[in-house]
Amino acid sequence: MCAPEAGGFPRAEWRDSGVDRVEVGIPGEARRGVLSPEALAALQGGAAGPLLEQALRTGDYRALRALPPPDMDLSDGSIEEAELAADGPQGSIPVTRYRAPGGAGTRPALLYLHGGGFRMGSRRSAEHSARLLAQYSGAAVFSAEYRLAPESPFPHATDDAWNALRWLHRSAARLGVDPARILVGGDSAGGNLAAACARRDRNMRTGILKGQLLVYPVLSQCEPDSPDYRFSAGEYEIHNQHRQWILPAVFSLKNTMDHFRLYTNTAEEDRSPDASPLLDSSFAGLPPTWIFCAEFDYLTQQAKPYASRLAAAGVRVGLTVYRGMHHGFMNRLGQYPQAALLHRDMADVIRSMI
Repeated sequence: MCAPEAGGFPRAEWRDSGVDRVEVGIPGEARRGVLSPEALAALQGGAAGPLLEQALRTGDYRALRALPPPDMDLSDGSIEEAELAADGPQGSIPVTRYRAPGGAGTRPALLYLHGGGFRMGSRRSAEHSARLLAQYSGAAVFSAEYRLAPESPFPHATDDAWNALRWLHRSAARLGVDPARILVGGDSAGGNLAAACARRDRNMRTGILKGQLLVYPVLSQCEPDSPDYRFSAGEYEIHNQHRQWILPAVFSLKNTMDHFRLYTNTAEEDRSPDASPLLDSSFAGLPPTWIFCAEFDYLTQQAKPYASRLAAAGVRVGLTVYRGMHHGFMNRLGQYPQAALLHRDMADVIRSMI
């Protein structure tokens, strides 16, 4: 069914085989299979491509890691920050807490894990998102570091994310957090780590999580071999006028993951559910989940079967797809209107889960 437009964005909402589906359109654009005007301009510029290609070829990520976030701080400037350290078996894990001022009592909390292909990024690269989520949701957002590959390959980042989550739950009273209202979230590689945390929480019966929010997550380190997974250019509706920009946006990430092990070292590790949550043998008992995807993203094809498997296992799950967007659009605050909308949508889901 069609829902009223919010801020000029047409939305369609329906339920499909147990999955709550949302499609967010492009304001003023009736054509399907096209990029938003802002995304088209950005992809035509293609600034970061050569640097990424060089880093993958040489293994030297210093130049990419030094790049400033490509977005802007759209928060109102009132968000309080505190530098903290989560204690873990491998040493302390830097964490920044973001929260809006005021409010009595304990708050819900979101542990957020940044993206960056397991080899780049930091909690600083996600700081604008963390501030905005704290402002929109009213939750305390804890943005955690984790060790990066290739220096620290699988399972180091997963272990760091899990230890940060356990620390947050254990330290809830001191941090002003309600231990019964803790969520985990992340984008891209961070979404992979968040899903792995949800799986560990279920398997170890720690009962920490109320839900997970995954933004275009990496859900498998290898091509899944299953009837519910399909990937080809034909899976995407692509307008001929934008084909030359859309196909590289979709296939560049797939080709990178096909030709480089970004996190794992062996085929056996590729298929570990701790590295590839989509390959788990059971999805029952996982927390309520909402996945946010870009229309023109290779990883959207992994998100769809993950959502379906969660729903089949009785887990409450939603999937939002933003038309005209490509991988990484969350980090385009101030450039893409959809980036700010995504944060509002995430805040709505946070409030619904807690």
